[in-house]
Amino acid sequence: MVKVLESLEVEVVGGRRVYRCLKCEHVLGPATEDYKNYALKHDAPFSKAQPIGLVIKSDMYVLREYYCPKCATMFEVDAVLKEEKQIHSIQLKK
Repeated sequence: MVKVLESLEVEVVGGRRVYRCLKCEHVLGPATEDYKNYALKHDAPFSKAQPIGLVIKSDMYVLREYYCPKCATMFEVDAVLKEEKQIHSIQLKK
């Protein structure tokens, strides 16, 4: 087991390396790909993470949240331009 995020690990299951949720042990997909392809995604307003007095009044940015599809544990949040493609944040060596 290799912990790659607070709630995400790489584990060998059935002879292959896979991403797995640390909370519920749900297997997301092969560790050769981006785990975000298998996670639940939600684009939240950027204001969700800002104090009320400092809220940006633009909808150009979002908080792209990634969750376990089985137990809804949050894995990661990216602050991105609304139209930006998914950020690949983990690259494992062979």
